[in-house]
Amino acid sequence: MIKVVLDTNVLINADRGEFSYPKRILDLVLTGQIRAIITHQVRQENQLLVERLINDERLKRSIMSYLSMATVVKPVKVKVEIDDHEDIKLLAAVMAGEADWLITDDRHLLDVGHINNSKIATPADFWAWWQNQDSQADKTWQEWAKNLFRH
Repeated sequence: MIKVVLDTNVLINADRGEFSYPKRILDLVLTGQIRAIITHQVRQENQLLVERLINDERLKRSIMSYLSMATVVKPVKVKVEIDDHEDIKLLAAVMAGEADWLITDDRHLLDVGHINNSKIATPADFWAWWQNQDSQADKTWQEWAKNLFRH
């Protein structure tokens, strides 16, 4: 199963609507199609920011479900040159959880490009990759559409 670390900005940007890439990726986690990796520190930060910045109660519940579903890992030390040292905590989660992807809109992280075998990409780039996965693409859209019409 694909393992991902979602930056807080991806969760916050899920409020752009059902068709936004961040919301689609959040739904992949919630439907069990991909697995989220998180550390306690990142979870606490996410909870705080979601409470402050998300007004849509349904989205807030979805993000809280995501946070409870995410696999918690103990961060590892990471040595990488990055302009914003606050972002190290996400790289530490990627390394500790052996995530396949770090999904973010943060330019500092995107400039890193990858860490070990983990790719760092925007939600749009991850979604494009996901859609190219022949075995998953049709199933993903069907599940996504079913969930859209359930609400």
